[in-house]
Amino acid sequence: MPNEENALQNRVRSLMQDARMTQTQLAEAIGITTTKLSLSLNGSRRFSTFELAAIAEKFHTTVDFLVSGKSPLRAALAARDDSDKSPGWEVAVRRAESLDETEAALNDLGIPPALSPLADWRRPTLSGRAITVGPALADAARALLADDFRDDMPGAIENAFGIHVIAESFGPGFDGLSWRSEDCRIIVINTDAAWSRQRFTLAHELEHHLAGDVDADGLVVDRDVMLTHHRIPEMRANSFAAALLMPEQEIRERVKGMVTPASFASLIGVFTVSSGALAWRLKNLGLVNDAERSSFSRMSASDAAREGGWEDRYFELVKHQSRQRPAAALVLRTLRAFAAGDISAEWPARVLDCAPGLLHEALDGSASEVAEDKEPVFVP
Repeated sequence: MPNEENALQNRVRSLMQDARMTQTQLAEAIGITTTKLSLSLNGSRRFSTFELAAIAEKFHTTVDFLVSGKSPLRAALAARDDSDKSPGWEVAVRRAESLDETEAALNDLGIPPALSPLADWRRPTLSGRAITVGPALADAARALLADDFRDDMPGAIENAFGIHVIAESFGPGFDGLSWRSEDCRIIVINTDAAWSRQRFTLAHELEHHLAGDVDADGLVVDRDVMLTHHRIPEMRANSFAAALLMPEQEIRERVKGMVTPASFASLIGVFTVSSGALAWRLKNLGLVNDAERSSFSRMSASDAAREGGWEDRYFELVKHQSRQRPAAALVLRTLRAFAAGDISAEWPARVLDCAPGLLHEALDGSASEVAEDKEPVFVP
């Protein structure tokens, strides 16, 4: 439509003016000739999807803004009352925001989505106490998850619910956050925490999405998922996480008679949770008393692994607990679009948090330079 095209041209001109950038400079930055850019700005030629993505990247905005004028989402504003949070929390919010802007740009360009957020989710009625609603939500969630979901929780959650899951180092100050916009859903996990806490936090954040807690403001931040005396949504999320990671039926099938230190140690390995989380779960199910709960909670993970016979698994968990995980589905989506020539390397680089040149080197398969009189020892 002419009016929409004119508005698009005006927005690009305005961005150029604010940045004090000439047509020649912008054309060079986005990889086209000055003539082509001039024709597009004058309405004699339409911008390509690649060019729109490159312009949006250059001016740190979104394709949606260029096309429709809709301001980019700044969900950090939704948490303006949380100014006491750590610098790590602020970095995590900006990371989620960057991923969301990437997803929005791909959607605007008509690039096929990799995930369908909550496509098959039917939320049970949220009524009653948090301690009962949480397990009900967990039962409904488990019906959509693969039986072995505990082996790869991030991948299982992405596949079942269409929620991007990333795990990165953000320093101390928070465990995780949940993000939602009209374009995507995201869970961010802080790897500067023990493996058991990361797993519990991931389940906790999943509940915020499934229960609709994140729908109102688009952002829920959890500095400490283990705090007591939480608000109802946080109590419900913890109840959900406990029931999802440690299903009642499976626990009762494995617990025969009295819970002993040996059987408790074995159960920690089965469910790969902390001793404190398992002890509270057993207490709430009436399988141990409070004195036993307190005693079992003091069992260290290393002692549990040795006593329970799952030391190899324990060492693997510890070894990889700081491993970072990108938003896998979004990585593939941006790489495919880049390989097809629909977007620049800036977009997959943003998702992978790396330099665009590294992607060019990896995808182009460029060989190492070798002196003419030398035999190459290794060419990647």
